[in-house]
Amino acid sequence: MENKQDIIGFDQLGWILSILILLSYLIPSIINPEQPWLIHPVILAHQATFSQTRKQSESPTITNSGATPNTLPVTPDRSIKSLYDLLLKAEGKLQQIDIHSIVPQEVSLKTLISNVRNHLWSLLGKTRTDENQNHLRMLILCKDPYFKLVLSLAAATLPMVTIVGTLKGTGTFPIEARSALEPHLDHLSLVISELPNDVLKELVGSKLTDSCQVRSGADISGWFQDNESNSLLAPDKPSELSKARLCILHHSSQLKGQNKHEARIFEFTPANLLAGITASLGLFLSSAKLSSKDTIGLEFEEEDVIWGSGSSIAVAGLYAGADVLLFNELEVLPQCQPTVLVLKAASIQKLADQLVRLSKMDILKKCAIGRRLYKVYNGMLGSPLPDTTQWVGPRLRAILTNDPISQSSATLIRAGFGVSLQRVYVHPVATGPLLASHQYDFQLSQPQRPSLNLMIQCGPPGVNVECKIVGVPEPSLINNDAWKGKLLVRGPSVGTELASADTTFTHTGQGSTDSQSITRPEDFYPVAEVAQVLPNGTFNVFSMTGDD
Repeated sequence: MENKQDIIGFDQLGWILSILILLSYLIPSIINPEQPWLIHPVILAHQATFSQTRKQSESPTITNSGATPNTLPVTPDRSIKSLYDLLLKAEGKLQQIDIHSIVPQEVSLKTLISNVRNHLWSLLGKTRTDENQNHLRMLILCKDPYFKLVLSLAAATLPMVTIVGTLKGTGTFPIEARSALEPHLDHLSLVISELPNDVLKELVGSKLTDSCQVRSGADISGWFQDNESNSLLAPDKPSELSKARLCILHHSSQLKGQNKHEARIFEFTPANLLAGITASLGLFLSSAKLSSKDTIGLEFEEEDVIWGSGSSIAVAGLYAGADVLLFNELEVLPQCQPTVLVLKAASIQKLADQLVRLSKMDILKKCAIGRRLYKVYNGMLGSPLPDTTQWVGPRLRAILTNDPISQSSATLIRAGFGVSLQRVYVHPVATGPLLASHQYDFQLSQPQRPSLNLMIQCGPPGVNVECKIVGVPEPSLINNDAWKGKLLVRGPSVGTELASADTTFTHTGQGSTDSQSITRPEDFYPVAEVAQVLPNGTFNVFSMTGDD
């Protein structure tokens, strides 16, 4: 008898749940009949568990257009004429969490840059001779991302050539990087390295002269402190600062039947670096710009290239007064309470998987995630779901990534955490974002009853690049299909690839340094082997190598 009553009770409960589900579908449809039927919250909650095939096949749309007069991007102050001017106004503090560094954590970036510049210029003054005084070269080989960023920024504001290499996590230097670096090691004035002495001697021993000095990180730890006895101040004249060149060694792998590792060197001028930082400032619109109340959490690994979207966003945030925290584990985020996150695709996917796991725990949470997805599809972002702040903190308002992610995961993140998620496409040839997605870019929470004609606030980076597609098959041009070919760009944030040992090069005749670079027709530079222009004027960029 009791079993029969239990069956009847479960039957009634099933009917009640069915009615509630039906009402949750009908009521929103009655209130706003223009919404499609797929907004059903439970259906969308179930769609959170997408198949692996769908995740791999989808690629978010990116574009470099979309600004309106009401959504002007944030740009540097008019008094900023050079990279050095901008760094002198960077009041924010750069810190690291669970990453050891010899750089002080509670000192503003502008103070660190000023101290390092003076110490560096004084040391170079001891190595300057009649032969190399106009060709000063410094080589930086270290793992610490904080130390490397501060040192490279300081060097980029001095009339010298600075070459920055990245060591492996084991503290070794890749073989392919040695061959790329070798043609550019002549006339070195200073080497700052964390390599063992025998490895460093094997790498640059034959290139070192008697006047070249070699220093370790421990030897220059005092550079970050004030030195009143230092009488040799670094130059600050614009004509001198414009001679600076920053050369970044980049590692990549290509899949052509087998893994092929390559290393290339890209050269940037102070103007290139300033343009990249300005482009990063353009990601933060005037309606949601950064301030001293913001904290940027930047996921950074020891083997990462020092310049790209991450570093330019960090410097842009420091200029805006925000603090920047470098980290390499998601578990440390709740304690630092970030407002903006710059994450890798693997971490974003981990957060999306946590949301899926959360939705499976409770039917109410599943329905809640579905309703948040419904709001996202209607352009509304607001408070995050309960229990999601345990991973990222309660103050989070935006997430940026420069890695390939699926639109499915992006939508799930927007819904679960109630924040905008922006995909930024970068390349080692650029110091800032080349293209950026514009869906829900840093938009503010909208009213409970938004107008159907309300414009979503979105916009491009502050410094755009020109893009074009080449190598499009003729049938696509005739049929006016979505054109697919190689993506080329040019613009103020785009650097120049230096010639390697097996590359034919010519002198560009630009600048006052002795570096040799590859000339390219019309100054356009290829950044993606396969890209597609869609009918709405946006781009899909596909990764052929897996390391976008």
